[in-house]
Amino acid sequence: MRMEKIVLEKVCWKVKATTAFQFLQLYYSLIQENLPIERRNSLNFERLEAQLKACHCRIIFSKAKPSVLALSIIALEIQAQKCVELTEGIECLQTHSKDCYSNKKLL
Repeated sequence: MRMEKIVLEKVCWKVKATTAFQFLQLYYSLIQENLPIERRNSLNFERLEAQLKACHCRIIFSKAKPSVLALSIIALEIQAQKCVELTEGIECLQTHSKDCYSNKKLL
């Protein structure tokens, strides 16, 4: 019990962290909403999920923030598929993520 209390204090009693998979789901749905119907099949969620799983197998990616990892995977997939119309959406998500992180640091 004592050790459990110490661990909880170290994580500031935040026991439910948002995972890279949850960010991947969120970013994917935001991008899908802004795509024309005929282009919605261009991004395959299962492929993105497989790429995320591959990243989790590499120790170097364990140090990345979950939001950055998820956004990077989507950005690379969009770049690989040459979906130019999605580049602006990715940049918007990236800017928004940076703003949220900066505001969180100020609090």
